[in-house]
Amino acid sequence: MSCNFFTVLPKKFPWQKRFKLLAEALLKKEKKNTPVSVVLCDNAKQRELNRDYRNLDHVTDVLSFVWNEPALLGEIYIAEGQVKKQAPAYGNTYYMELKRVLVHGLLHLCGYDHHSKAERKIMREKERFYLGAK
Repeated sequence: MSCNFFTVLPKKFPWQKRFKLLAEALLKKEKKNTPVSVVLCDNAKQRELNRDYRNLDHVTDVLSFVWNEPALLGEIYIAEGQVKKQAPAYGNTYYMELKRVLVHGLLHLCGYDHHSKAERKIMREKERFYLGAK
């Protein structure tokens, strides 16, 4: 299993080495042995994806697309601007908020969701567990 990081922005994916270790540890613990792609994009691209694939015409911090194929478990798209904007509202630095949305996106690829109260509880517990990991 591997986690590959990409960006459509004119910069490198920040803290890529740290996030790769975290992502691969999470995937291993969740028994997922298929590669994952993580893409850092701007708010406009994220809004377009959200509109085209979820019929929601607004920007969101993270989108997960499950492929469940032998060559790719799925893709995660993270909106850099949205993450930077919302970090203070969650009491986070940009780094911690980027880490949080990465974990959130990975958990979606692993089959977790938050539509019901019970699902939310399980997903939040998983998020806290993995965010506590180095």
